[in-house]
Amino acid sequence: MFGELFQKQYDFELEQRNSIASATNIPLVAITILASATSALLLDYQYKNTLQCYFFLAFAVITLVSIVFSVFCLFRSFWNYEYQKLPTSTSLKQHYQDLHAWHIQNGNHSKDAIENAATDFSSYVEAKLAEAADWNGQNNIVRGNYLHMATVAVAIGVASLIPVGLIHIYNKANSEEKTHQVRVLNLINQPKQEMQMSNQSSGGGNKPVATPAPAPAPAPAPNSKPSGPPNLVFKGNADMVKPNSHNNSPKK
Repeated sequence: MFGELFQKQYDFELEQRNSIASATNIPLVAITILASATSALLLDYQYKNTLQCYFFLAFAVITLVSIVFSVFCLFRSFWNYEYQKLPTSTSLKQHYQDLHAWHIQNGNHSKDAIENAATDFSSYVEAKLAEAADWNGQNNIVRGNYLHMATVAVAIGVASLIPVGLIHIYNKANSEEKTHQVRVLNLINQPKQEMQMSNQSSGGGNKPVATPAPAPAPAPAPNSKPSGPPNLVFKGNADMVKPNSHNNSPKK
């Protein structure tokens, strides 16, 4: 009866899942640019015991906290979520055949058994669609909230970076230029004896002793079998808690 409605809701939640996954690219790029700009300003600033420097550090700390919080929310928006979908086509077909066989065993005629099995199968599919749509929708709500908080944190970081940049510009405009001291050594008046001693020490007559060449590695036995490269090792999120069908809370 409500199969079409549940199917539309199920398809919408799956599309919403893909949209949320694509939307994470925007705050990710913004975080990268914001962190790079903040690092460059902090490294290039000339720190002094002034009120201007304190304001610079205060706004810089706000920017860094916003970046860290945004990274956390962005990470939570796509990590450790499980979605539901309908069973495989083979399983659905087998379930329909089991329903048909059950009605035959309970004394229904062949035509009545087919109709009753189709009715029960439709009710089953509608229930599973509703369950999957509800589960996926709750996951999308949680993920969307985290993604929204990540975007807001990026906006706060950009707003706090503006005074940081202005104070940095003012600091560079009013800072004293750095002077580099250059020292030239006068080697012309150096005593000749010292020059000769240095030449003798640097260019002595003793020739370096040649190191013996390493012994060649023993050749492998003609019948030995190659061992081959080692296996690659990778880590994955294999310890995720499986959802409970009686629990409607989203997987976090």
